[in-house]
Formats: sequence, C-alpha cells, structure tokens
Amino acid sequence: MSIITISRGSLSASVMLAEKASERLKWSVVTREDVLKAAEKYGIKETGLGELSFIEKSPGILDKMGDRKKHYLLCFQTALFDFALKGDFIYKGHLALFLLTKIPLVVRVLLTAPDEFRISSVMKENGKSRVEAISHIKLTDERRQKWSHFLYGVNWKDPAYYDLVFNIERISIDLAADILAEVMSSKDFKSGMETEQVLKNLHLASLAKVSLQQSPRTRGSDVEIEADSASGSLTVTGNCPRVGAGMWESDIRTVLSKLEGVKTIKVEKSVVGYYE
Repeated sequence: MSIITISRGSLSASVMLAEKASERLKWSVVTREDVLKAAEKYGIKETGLGELSFIEKSPGILDKMGDRKKHYLLCFQTALFDFALKGDFIYKGHLALFLLTKIPLVVRVLLTAPDEFRISSVMKENGKSRVEAISHIKLTDERRQKWSHFLYGVNWKDPAYYDLVFNIERISIDLAADILAEVMSSKDFKSGMETEQVLKNLHLASLAKVSLQQSPRTRGSDVEIEADSASGSLTVTGNCPRVGAGMWESDIRTVLSKLEGVKTIKVEKSVVGYYE
C-alpha cells in the first residue's frame, strides 16, 4: 500500500496531475468527496464540517465549538485508512496528508507557481478579469490557510511538509507525472508486510476511537488508543473522573469488546477531577 497526496492553491493542475499519474501507475484517484461518502457510516455528517467547502467559507464560531473538529478528523482519517487497506491510491485534495503522517509509504506533493502564472491561469480557466483573478486567489489562499490552521495548526504552504514540490510554470504536468511514477516504482516505496501491519494497527485504533465516539456512554472520552491487529489487542490510555472511574472503564471495555477482531483490552487510566 502506497499513497500520493496532491496539495495546491487555486490551481486546477492537481486534477490533471492526479489523472496522468493514475494513468501511469494504474492507481485509483480518491477525492475529498469520496472520503466524505465513505465516512458517513462513522458519523461525519453529525459534525457539519463535511458539508463545507474549504475554499468557499472560512471556519466560523460554530465550527470551533465542542468536539466537532476532533470528530470530523477522526471520521475522515478512518475512511482514509479504509481506502488504504484496499490498495495504492492518489488523493486529490488539500490537507489529508496531515492525517496520514504515521503511514510509512506516503509521498506528499505540493503544486505551486509564481503569482503571475496563477493569475493568468485563473483568468484563462474561469474567464475572470485580472482584478477578479487576483481577488479570487487572495481569498482562496486566505481561506485555505485559516482551515489548515484551524484543523491542524499548520501553515500548509511550508515545503517542509512535502516530499516533492513542483513549480508548474517550469515543470509540466506530464513531466511531474513521469517523476511521480518513477518515484513510486522504486524499491523505496514498495509495500511490505511490516508496512501493512502498521496500517492495520492504525486502522483498528481509529475504528476503536470511532466506536467510543458513536456510543452515548463513551462519547467525548479523553483517550489515546494503540492497537495490535495481529493479536487483537487494544491499549487505552486516558483521563477519567475520580467519581465513577470504575463505570468509565467498564463502559469503554463494553464498547470496544464489540469490535470485530478485538480479543484483549488493557485500560491505563489517570484519575482526575473531584476530591483530588
């Protein structure tokens, strides 16, 4: 299992690169819409964030309330892992790379270009005047940055987050696709049993967190989960209230024991709250 993620500003080049890389590698292309659809079974619609376009709206006050962000990211990440378990794919979106950091074989691509090139491209593709194109690019960049900071606390344009950065004014889409195909065909990006096991562990841990979020008894639990899918074991670490600590642990065990493949559950709790 290997993954390519393609990020960009207001450029439509990501669509073309994803398509051409897909033709060369014979990989499927997965979009944000595909992931959102797959994440519906995990309750992503409840967050309200999946219905938003991150280039048409900046995060508002309601988006920042409660656990909406945490729940949204958890559902989205779990669905991404679902796709990864099916095989190699190219993700054409924006910020998903930050949800795949623990998977070894992910190549993160950033498409960029000088301002004048971007302005000319927007004018040509969208029939906008120069003033309209400049305004469009400025607004798009601002909104993307606000969402990346809100969701992940990062500046998504920082090249340190990427493995390959293509300036499409100088590197054609065809050449970029050829380079990607060459990179992904190298022995460094061949999936092995160890990589697959890492993914299965991450997927099981993510499913466990989703299960806790979906249950009224455990929703909002402040826990971290490590999984070993080979042995079917889960290790849950988190904070619980001093009053009701036993019930807290019992509820977690009850919910997680229903997960397919789970055989043992270890709970390591730190008691906080009343009467400390």
